[in-house]
Amino acid sequence: MTVKLSDKAEAYVQQLMRDGCQGNAEQVVDLLILKQRADDRHDAAFPPLAPEQIEAELLKGVRSPHRQWVPGEFRKLAERLIAEQAGE
Repeated sequence: MTVKLSDKAEAYVQQLMRDGCQGNAEQVVDLLILKQRADDRHDAAFPPLAPEQIEAELLKGVRSPHRQWVPGEFRKLAERLIAEQAGE
């Protein structure tokens, strides 16, 4: 398949290759397609909330009891989330 890119898209592909992100244009396009597919799956898994749902979730957070973070707790949370994402 041959695809004609706009000047702007071609410049972006060239930039990614110059930056060393990918070796050739085919790899750049493959990467962008894979990223788009991942984004599409994520968007399907988390449909947008209605304004009243957003308000309800925000109010839950504001009304919940608060506590201070323990040093290192945020790092542990981030590591757990990264590990969960890697397991997809």
